[in-house]
Amino acid sequence: MEAPYKPGDVFAKRYAIREVLGPGPVGHVFRALDQEMDVEVALKIINPRLVQMPEERTQFSFALRQGKKLTHPHHVRVYEEGEERNRPYFTTQLLEGMSLRRMMEQRAAQGQRFSAKEVEPLLAQLVEALNAAHKYGPHSNLKPENIIVLPDMLKVTDYGLALGIPRLPFVQAQKAWRVASYIAPEYAEGGELDTRMDLYALGVIVGELLTGLTPEEGEVPELQAHDPELPPGVEALYRRTVNANPLARPKTASEFLSEFSAALARPRPPSAGTAKPAAGAQAPGAARPRPKPVPFSLTAELATAAPLGDDMLPPPVPTAELPALAAPTIQVPVVGGGPTQEAVPKATLPEVPVSRTATLEAPRVDSAPTELLTADSIEQRLASKAQENARPLDATQPLDSATLAAMMGRAPKPAAAPAPKPRPAPAPPAPAARAEPQPRPEVHAPPARVAPRKVPAAPAPRSRSSTVALVLLTLAGLGLGAAGGYWLLWKIRHGSQPAPQAPAPSGEAKP
Repeated sequence: MEAPYKPGDVFAKRYAIREVLGPGPVGHVFRALDQEMDVEVALKIINPRLVQMPEERTQFSFALRQGKKLTHPHHVRVYEEGEERNRPYFTTQLLEGMSLRRMMEQRAAQGQRFSAKEVEPLLAQLVEALNAAHKYGPHSNLKPENIIVLPDMLKVTDYGLALGIPRLPFVQAQKAWRVASYIAPEYAEGGELDTRMDLYALGVIVGELLTGLTPEEGEVPELQAHDPELPPGVEALYRRTVNANPLARPKTASEFLSEFSAALARPRPPSAGTAKPAAGAQAPGAARPRPKPVPFSLTAELATAAPLGDDMLPPPVPTAELPALAAPTIQVPVVGGGPTQEAVPKATLPEVPVSRTATLEAPRVDSAPTELLTADSIEQRLASKAQENARPLDATQPLDSATLAAMMGRAPKPAAAPAPKPRPAPAPPAPAARAEPQPRPEVHAPPARVAPRKVPAAPAPRSRSSTVALVLLTLAGLGLGAAGGYWLLWKIRHGSQPAPQAPAPSGEAKP
């Protein structure tokens, strides 16, 4: 791809281009002199076909302004951003170093790979850079080309660039340069983005440093197949981090680093190349051989949410090995009031003793003494129940002496009805002979034998003539009372006047 500018050109009337550093997936990089600041900078000009619409250029400027806030030592400083002749651009700090991609290519040319111990210090610095960047959002464009390795430290560049360019053009540009393996699946599929997209790229970079392989078309390479000396915990962590589901990945870069260091510190199982003892011989004090560790962790298996096959299910437990269950027992209460017996698990139960008396025992909830029901008490209860349910007396039924006495609240004469028998005291059960149960007698409650019941006296019916006479008498009384009152008032009024004086005798001479 030919560069749009050559050395000697001045871009945006400010940057004098001195050298073309090279093309990239989204544009070109130049060494330029900032004439206003009199300092050399790295000038990155974006391909105008990637950001064509005005709103896309606005989003690009916003994403680069976020990068200006990063002042961490492991981040390359962003100086300026803008647009010139429909070409977005931004300038950063110019570093004299080697990219991590170039270092990996040199190792591969010599047939060498990074060991886990060599990856750990590089990973620690990358984690510090990501922790600082994640305060403002995801880096979104983490890959070996954007990691600059200096003699004493490494720096990360191009923060937020993937968030400033539309997703589809950005993914196509990365695929054209064969660097799309570091793009998280949620970014390529248009899903929701967060800082875990950087953890996906971090896991891909670590796997490539250890084995030189990256996931291709959803196929995740097995690290231990290429490096048997690699700890199993690193393999499990790698598979979690490059999982297509963001929820299965570590939550933060620090968590990734902690698990990576813990996997390296964990003791390794004995290697397969250890000399085996002769057949039938065993070294004294030698431990039993440990089984080969499974290269996948339980967390990674749960994160992938793959259904279990029939061959992965645990074998069924034989029925003969199941523990025998104890025979069930039944608590049978004894009617006679004795202690309960525990039934045996046989089909037949022991004989239950029954009381010999003819009385019925009514159980109570509380601890009150048991009431014995006899034939006389049952008859009295039925009689009282029938009396309560009897039809109330009214003035329309025929009146006889007993009914009239009941209405007037008086008890009938002793000769009319026999007095009710007093309730006999419960007699102790006869142990010698068993009383035969008597049939329940039919109870009749005629009016003559009904016990007197205190009811309010009903008023006697009055005839029409008596009512008229009562009214006349009332009116006559009122008339007499009024006449008497008037007469009394007249008497008082005339009695209070003074008597007239008697005339003087005619024979008395006047003075």
